[in-house]
Amino acid sequence: MFYPYYYPRTYWPAFYATPYSHDHTFTHRPYPEVNTELFMKSAEQMKGLLKEADVLMDHIKSSTELASELMNAAQQSNKSKLIQLLKSSGIQSKMDVSYTPDGLNIMLYTSVGDLDCGHLKISVRWR
Repeated sequence: MFYPYYYPRTYWPAFYATPYSHDHTFTHRPYPEVNTELFMKSAEQMKGLLKEADVLMDHIKSSTELASELMNAAQQSNKSKLIQLLKSSGIQSKMDVSYTPDGLNIMLYTSVGDLDCGHLKISVRWR
């Protein structure tokens, strides 16, 4: 029988000691102490992003003119106009926008102090 790949003559599973190992013991590093403060603050900030995303989607959904302007600005690669149109809905969060022929990607960011702690990516298709 022909095997197209090289197989070693001796197989030593990882949980067995190889003939060349000499009783090395491996110690596992302990995890750091759990601190839930930042995690909980981040969750609170994300709730705010979700509310802003809801407001933004309602704003786009309610206006055919706005939807048309957003699509035209994206097709013309006018990122500053896109951000301006999206901010007109009242969004206060830091945002970044990218676009493809199929739709619009909106990334909302939140932070606690100087620490970036949450991102929310919204992808809306138009084709």
